[in-house]
Amino acid sequence: MPKTTSKLKRLRAHSPEIPSLAVHRGAQVSAPEPAPKGGIKKTESGKVEVTATHSLGDLLANLCALTGTSRNEVAIRIAGQVVDAIQVSKNTDADSIFIQAISMIAELAPQNATESMLAAQMIATHEKALFFLQAATGANQTIDGQQAAMLFATRLMRLHLDQIEAMQKLKGKAGQQKVVVEHVHVHVNEGGQAIVGAVGSEREGGGGQ
Repeated sequence: MPKTTSKLKRLRAHSPEIPSLAVHRGAQVSAPEPAPKGGIKKTESGKVEVTATHSLGDLLANLCALTGTSRNEVAIRIAGQVVDAIQVSKNTDADSIFIQAISMIAELAPQNATESMLAAQMIATHEKALFFLQAATGANQTIDGQQAAMLFATRLMRLHLDQIEAMQKLKGKAGQQKVVVEHVHVHVNEGGQAIVGAVGSEREGGGGQ
């Protein structure tokens, strides 16, 4: 994975150009419209090329809205953390890494700083879980190495499920407990003895055993 210190510096270098969006929490700021050039295609050589839906400039201009934050410094900090967390090939350029990081945060649609930080953690957990799954199936991996990698991957995937549940609770989408109230009939026989539930007639000539 390439060094990320210079990438983070470059991201922060854009901060003076980022407009102060969503200064008041809950302010409505529209995300950038999809660029017509965005798409995925396969070249003649067999390589798959992805053209970003949004330019880095468009994403940075709406960084606060996309990350659910109200301050540029916080938005840049969280985006930089995701830049450091995602797994990319060595030849990936810095702009593409920024675009991927911001776009991944935006897909989780955080509405405040808490959700934005959790989104960054979810992305990091997801990336590392897949990293260890890949490591477990490496061609030259030992048995001990496979077991250790699978253990780490399993723990990370369980953590990721917990993170998903936490995000759903923050967004108010967690499963609600359903309470069913049923009417119960109470029958009172002669002598004041109460019978709860269905009451059937006694069979002819039958006696209780």
